[in-house]
Amino acid sequence: MLEILDKLTRKPQGLHEQLENVFKQMFENTCQAIEQLDDQTFVEQTWTRNDNAGWVVGNNRPNMVYVDRALQGGSVFEKVGVNYVAIEGEMPAGMTFQKTGALVTADADQVTGEKGASYFATGTSFVIHPRNPMVPIAHVNYRYFQIGDGTQPGYWWFGGGADLTPVYLFEEDAIHFHRIHKDVCDKHSSSYYPRFKAGCDAYFRIPHRGENRGVGGIFFDHLNDRSVQELLTFVKDCTEAFIPAYMPLVERRKDMAFTPENKHWQHLVRGRYVEFILTSDRGMRFGIESGMVNTQSVFNCMPPAVCWQYNDQPDSGSQEALLKEVLRNPREWL
Repeated sequence: MLEILDKLTRKPQGLHEQLENVFKQMFENTCQAIEQLDDQTFVEQTWTRNDNAGWVVGNNRPNMVYVDRALQGGSVFEKVGVNYVAIEGEMPAGMTFQKTGALVTADADQVTGEKGASYFATGTSFVIHPRNPMVPIAHVNYRYFQIGDGTQPGYWWFGGGADLTPVYLFEEDAIHFHRIHKDVCDKHSSSYYPRFKAGCDAYFRIPHRGENRGVGGIFFDHLNDRSVQELLTFVKDCTEAFIPAYMPLVERRKDMAFTPENKHWQHLVRGRYVEFILTSDRGMRFGIESGMVNTQSVFNCMPPAVCWQYNDQPDSGSQEALLKEVLRNPREWL
């Protein structure tokens, strides 16, 4: 896989190659940072399309790079699911973004008759499930999507963000995570952090629970209000912020003592994580319905062990109850 990706870097640096390299660099750097903290390493699987456009195990091609990595059973990370893509293809005929709840302009949501519109998509994503319940779950994903050649207004955009889901709330961890991302946002616009922090709180809401998935971070979708080069610089800075935002929290908490009761609570929190992915995640729904996401990649991001129980509300005044209060009423951390 790396040989194929390295070939991409030796091409003349057109826009697509610049985009691919930014996301590839995050993919490699973050995997390396995770492996440095654990006793396990990632296994990798590449995918390609068969004649029926189905996903099959196979080598990547220049216009079809789709890579999953998984780390499982580590001493620090119980499971980490990773994905990197750089794909050119054709939307399924009659496919619209509106059907899946994805947020795009009306023009970009056009149905193209019997033949689907061409597209280019690239990005990378991580879902990190630590072993110790005192270490927060983390998710980060940045991506670029383009319809056609991307020259028409509203036919290209960036999306993504980074968010934190603590099992036990340490306020200083949430403040650190938000501070790093605010500093990156402020380099580009003072409006970005409050806008994207609010977007994160709104997106990662679990409606049927009346609570958020975690303590947030930043999230944006259909970002194209500046030139593509300006926004690529911003997104690149965001990709580089995740390691300093999250890894110090892992190192701070990974050796803390915990009880079987703490582990049980972690499994309940993970259950909420699964509920969000299956019921509310617009991006996941669009990826599956459009065929752009392999279902194995969805399973790869799921936690390794979860549980649900009837009436799982914690005792008043407990640490678990404190977390619930914050999830129901998102805070301003800075």
